[in-house]
Amino acid sequence: MNKKFQIAQGRPYLGSRDIDLGFHLEKNATAEQMKISQIAKSLQIMQDKLKFKSVSFRLVKEIHTETEEEIGENKSIPAHFIFPMYVDVIVDNIPKDFKSVFGFQPVDEPLLQFVFDKKKYRTELHEFNRKIWMPTVDVLIATKIHALQLRDKEHKKIKDICDIFALIWYGDELPRLTENVAQLVPHLSKRLSIITKADYQKASVQLNHTFEEIERVINTLR
Repeated sequence: MNKKFQIAQGRPYLGSRDIDLGFHLEKNATAEQMKISQIAKSLQIMQDKLKFKSVSFRLVKEIHTETEEEIGENKSIPAHFIFPMYVDVIVDNIPKDFKSVFGFQPVDEPLLQFVFDKKKYRTELHEFNRKIWMPTVDVLIATKIHALQLRDKEHKKIKDICDIFALIWYGDELPRLTENVAQLVPHLSKRLSIITKADYQKASVQLNHTFEEIERVINTLR
């Protein structure tokens, strides 16, 4: 999607620079099970070896914008050279004792369970000698639609609308998307109806497409 957007518009897509890291847990997982889970192992690696610090549900470390090197605690760097790299921790099922085990409450995204349960909803990559599962486009769109009703900040809602449009328009999977997104998102038409004309107009400014076109394309999912 990013490559097609850049070819069409001569600029990179306005993507988020944060990293989303998703994990599966059983809803009734015990504290002991969580302590030896994949999320526990990953958090330990990120904090102990990769030097990320925990900030609420996120992990962060500072990178120099020019050298792209990590900034140590004792270095004095002008603020405009500092880029905070955030990793957001997302979990499909959050057990009741999660916060007492890990010290924070993660982002809750039940749709992630489809990625872990069914191969058709994930793409497998091999990076850094590890197997990484990436959600398919239909799952990404479904999570964006799910997030629309939860947004308390307008700019995040507009960003979700832009992402939904771009994933459809600059992708090649519309027939499959229409069917799968409807399966993933109950009451799809009702959820999309919360997007107003003003929302489409604001997304139009970001995307360089008319608001009518953005509305038409998103409504092909209905």
